[in-house]
Amino acid sequence: MTKSECIVGFIANLIPLYFPARHGGLYAAQSLEDGTLVLPVPTGEWDDEDGMVRIFWQGDPKSSTDARGEYFATPILDRYVRLHAAGASEDAIHAELWFMAKHFEFKTGGSIYLPHLKPPPHPIVRVGKKAMEFGQGILINLLSP
Repeated sequence: MTKSECIVGFIANLIPLYFPARHGGLYAAQSLEDGTLVLPVPTGEWDDEDGMVRIFWQGDPKSSTDARGEYFATPILDRYVRLHAAGASEDAIHAELWFMAKHFEFKTGGSIYLPHLKPPPHPIVRVGKKAMEFGQGILINLLSP
C-alpha cells in the first residue's frame, strides 16, 4: 500500500467523523458531517513519501484539493479524540491524543502535525503526584497541634 492509501484508510476508520467508502474503484474516507470525500492520489502524481491525499469538498469533484495527508488528518484526529473523550480531563485527552498520534505514525509512516505535543507522564508519575496531593493533607494534620 502507498502512504497515501494508508492515510486514507486511517482517516476512514475515525468513526463517527469519517467512514470507509468506495469511489471509482478506490478505497476512500467520507465525512459524515458534510460528505467530504478523501481519496489516495494516483501513483505517480506525487512522490509517495509526501503522503498526499485528494479531497473533494462536500463530495464535489469540481471542488478538489491535493494536500499532505498528515496535515489534513491532524484536526480530524484532534476532533476524534475529543469526541471520544467527552467528559475526560485534559490530561486524559492529552494522553489519548499522544497515543493516537503514535498509532497514526505506526499505521501510515507519517507524523501528525502537533509540534507541542509531549509524551504523557508515566502512570507511576501521575499516581505519585496524586499521592503527594493526598499526603499533604495527612502531613498537615500530623503536624497540627
